[in-house]
Amino acid sequence: MDDKHIMADILETEKYLTNNTVVAMHEASSESLYNLYAGFSTKLSKEVKEIFGISYNNNWYQLEAAERTKINGEITKLCDELNKEE
Repeated sequence: MDDKHIMADILETEKYLTNNTVVAMHEASSESLYNLYAGFSTKLSKEVKEIFGISYNNNWYQLEAAERTKINGEITKLCDELNKEE
């Protein structure tokens, strides 16, 4: 397995841990547990950002340059979806 795939696996695992830690934080039965999970969540989120940065700097991920009209279209679409839920 090459470095790109190893980092992709690490990134996926960290994202999974981050998401589940947030769920545990929201379901914590006490303030001290909530604070413990909140600390874990912050640390994991920083690690995910760092791992993504390493992967991006190695050209394993590319970001798409979007035109302003495309960005505005996506914003409108998300706002419409949020308004439907209300």
